[in-house]
Formats: sequence, structure tokens, C-alpha cells
Amino acid sequence: MNRIVCCLALLIGMTLMSHAQSGPASILTPDDSIIVSKNSIESDDPYDIIWANIDFVNALFAEHIGKDEVSREALKSYYVDYYLAQVNNGGFSQFVYNSRWHPRTIGLVREGLVAMNAKKHLALFEEGAALVAALGEAGLKGYLASDYFGGGRGIGERLSVTDDRFFDLKEQENLIQLNSAWLKRHPKLVVIPKTEFRTEVDRRAAAVPDRAAREKRALDSEPQYTKLIRLLCKKAGQQLERITAGDPTHKYQGKTGIAWYFITDKGRHYMVQADGKAIMFDGTSKAKLAEVDIP
Repeated sequence: MNRIVCCLALLIGMTLMSHAQSGPASILTPDDSIIVSKNSIESDDPYDIIWANIDFVNALFAEHIGKDEVSREALKSYYVDYYLAQVNNGGFSQFVYNSRWHPRTIGLVREGLVAMNAKKHLALFEEGAALVAALGEAGLKGYLASDYFGGGRGIGERLSVTDDRFFDLKEQENLIQLNSAWLKRHPKLVVIPKTEFRTEVDRRAAAVPDRAAREKRALDSEPQYTKLIRLLCKKAGQQLERITAGDPTHKYQGKTGIAWYFITDKGRHYMVQADGKAIMFDGTSKAKLAEVDIP
């Protein structure tokens, strides 16, 4: 066992040395390494290494680094977990709706399931893809443009016929276990102390050639919910770090709607919209922190 650990440490050290010598300009590439923290790979919880990868990828996105400039291998893990989380939360129909059935996302989920040898999940995913294809281009556009709990409900039910079999697969092919094991044995895995995460993110951010233009485009094209969250954070005196998820099944004042979850320098929070206002709540205490009018 000690020999294995020593060999792993040597391999990690060599990879880090090579990685460091490559320089920032050479790491905005889909061939980049998968970066995770040392404590995540040593953890007994299989999800910790998956989350470490998600955390690093999200930090890159926050620096306006594009998906075509991020490790494609890291994105396979990232989007397989996204797929799992969406279906667990609201079924295959929610995954289709929230992913907008974007070809890049669908391709990465497929590639990830293949790489992780999740054959049964891949077969079920292809069944779901066939259901989407059966909608036709106009039908899919109509579904994505609809209200998820309104006009889209009927199509959503048609897309969710595989859900029960998806949940039954957990004992046969646990996607968290498969994803975690795949990351741990990946040849491009680089393990660093958590304290070095920011340094690695900053190295990649320094390689962005048109940062100011990207920041402006990102701000101009932000969806309304992101702009509302920024306003709420400003009013609450907090700094937005990132938006993590949208939950279309959230109930507020007896009505179902989307709650957007996000992290600030003060922790986890969420926003709901009701009666012409956007309202910010503390993610733990559920205390109301701020509200703004919706334009």
C-alpha cells in the first residue's frame, strides 16, 4: 500500500512540475488537467472529489473562461453530475428544460457516461434523447419556451417516462460511485492543496486574451434572474461569488416557482420572485435579507 501511495505522489509531483512549466498561455485548452484538492481524493465520501472538480470548473467559468478552454475531461465529470442532479430533482424533463438540450451539454453527458462505463445509464439516456427527437425541432423549441409548470407540463410528462427506471438503476450503476472512481484513476488528474486552488484559477484567468470584452459581453447578456441576484447582493451588502442552481419545484407562499441558489462571501442563499419583487433569503436560517422590485 505504501508503495502505491509513493508512486501516486511521484506521479502527481511530476504532473504538477510539467503543468507549472507549461506557462499560463498553454492552459486555456480542452486538453488541460483535471484539478482536485488533496483532501477530496483522500476523503471516504465519493462525492467529495466530484465536488472538488465542480468547484474548480465553476471558478474558471466565473473568470470568463469558455467551455472550449476548460479541460474536456473535467467537463465530462461536471456534466454527468449535472445530469444526475437534474433528474434526481425533477426528472429527465427538468434536465431537458434546464440544459436547453444544448448539443455541447448533451455530448459531454454522453461522453462521460461512456468513459465511466455506465452502460445502462447510457442506454436510458439514449431512450430519453429519442423522446426529445420525437418532439421535432418545433416541439422542442415550444417546450423550452413554455412555462415549465404551465404549458410545458404535458410535454414534460412525455419526457419523464424513463424516470422510474433511472431511479432503479442506482443500485446497479451508481453514477456518483462511477464518476468518483473514474476521476481518481484518470491519467490527467492533478491533486493540489485546497490553498492552491485560487493560484491555479488565476494562472488560467491571466491567459484570457480579451478579458474586458468578455466581461462586458457576459454582463450584457446576463439573464434577468442573474441581474436581480446581483441587485439583491448589493442591497444586502454582500459579494456574489456564483449562482449554483435553479429549482423549479420550490414552493413559496403556497405557489410553485423557481428558486435560484447562489453563494456570496457570506455563504449560501437563494432568491424567489413573487408579487413583482425579487426576495433574497439566507440558505440556512431562511431569514429574509433583502428585496428589490422586478423591472
